[in-house]
Amino acid sequence: MNTAQTINIRQEVKKFIDLADDKTVKMIYAMLEVEHKEDAWTDSAFLAEMDRRTKEYESGTARLFTLVEMENNARKK
Repeated sequence: MNTAQTINIRQEVKKFIDLADDKTVKMIYAMLEVEHKEDAWTDSAFLAEMDRRTKEYESGTARLFTLVEMENNARKK
């Protein structure tokens, strides 16, 4: 798809959004939000946190819960 086609599609999408009901706008927003969140794997802060947690797990210093423990804790709360 070339730049001109993308511009035309964006203009059409904007027209649809302007005319859409609340439910449709919320649905479109949710789809775009998911797309945006998928970029977390390129976020350096997120990746650093994942590395830190992985190191804790591998070194045995992380606090781990079994599925049964998690279910019991959830029921208690």
